[in-house]
Amino acid sequence: MLPRGRRSQSLGTAHLPRATLSSTRAGRARSGCGLWGVSGRQNTAFTTLATEEDVTSTRLRRPVALASIALVAAATLAGCAADGGTNPDSTAGPGALTAIKIGSIPVTDAAVVVLGDKQGFFKDEGLTVEFGNPAAGGSSVVAAVIAGEYEVGYSATLSVFQAVAGGNDLTMIAPASGSFDDPAKGTNDLITSPDLGLKSAKDLEGKQVAVNAAGGFAEMLGKNAVIQAGGDPAKVQWVQLGFPDQLPALQSGRIQGFVAGEPFGTLAREDGEVTLTNTLYDVSPKEWLLGTWFASRAAAEKNPQLFEKIQRAINNSLKYSVEHEDQLRKIIPDFAGIDPKIADSIRLSNYATPLTLDTLQPMATAAVRTGLLAKEPDLPSLIWKP
Repeated sequence: MLPRGRRSQSLGTAHLPRATLSSTRAGRARSGCGLWGVSGRQNTAFTTLATEEDVTSTRLRRPVALASIALVAAATLAGCAADGGTNPDSTAGPGALTAIKIGSIPVTDAAVVVLGDKQGFFKDEGLTVEFGNPAAGGSSVVAAVIAGEYEVGYSATLSVFQAVAGGNDLTMIAPASGSFDDPAKGTNDLITSPDLGLKSAKDLEGKQVAVNAAGGFAEMLGKNAVIQAGGDPAKVQWVQLGFPDQLPALQSGRIQGFVAGEPFGTLAREDGEVTLTNTLYDVSPKEWLLGTWFASRAAAEKNPQLFEKIQRAINNSLKYSVEHEDQLRKIIPDFAGIDPKIADSIRLSNYATPLTLDTLQPMATAAVRTGLLAKEPDLPSLIWKP
């Protein structure tokens, strides 16, 4: 192993998710936890750290409301149906497969469904799947589902909450990923340098901590960790910095911590940095839902038989991935653009976490506690039942 602070420089772009490199520099990124899009939270000053060494940090403009993003994106998606995308009744005849489109971002959690498709779980339900072009962030997937381009989309649970709070009628079809009830299995650890001597997230007061996007999942996790440690997140300077740039920024002293997403948490620990806290465990020591597969409620109610088939296929994919983790890791490199050696060592989410009120509640509580939501959503109404 190279000395701490050198390995991240030697990795080069070949060891980082290919699609991540460009998108994160625009303030959007993804990780094993799911999506990290901009949100509907308002009135927050944020700092964006420039990646060029000769440029000083600048202030980030207020995040645009997710509802507005969804409406703008929906309006620009040419050729999208308004009532749920693909016509499920249009088949070539008896025995023909019904075509559906699924939207996601290229992350390990979404690869579960790709593995399920390869195993024939969708074909068993009479479905053929087309995976849409990977989106830069989950907010783009939300907008496409609302516009009817996809039957189902993958997103962080928080983004669905925010979209619904913005007036969009979405429903959760199936779970995508969850946390573990083991503090050693965090996929979104708060990473710092051992040289700083920090003992808890409270010690981050007065320091700079990076998250990949303002108003998103990482910010919620970081602020909640500070609160749970007895600190005041308002006393932390939260800065926006793409995932690939966070470790070099920590090692150069520009920031003193960052909320990691896989594989960057694993890379940081292998390079000598340390976990200050498991932010998922800080939200709840019990397993809770990080990501979800969701749909337009109007589309699901229009053709419940179709979405029941999709639901079964996704749930079977999740079960298979839990039982065959080795096969999931084998397809992650191509799907997520991750080096095969990294795919073998990264931490994966909990794919056995169910979609229930109990697993949704921790996210809702933490989102309100940290100011990412004004009030908790009506959780029972979000869970779709055939």
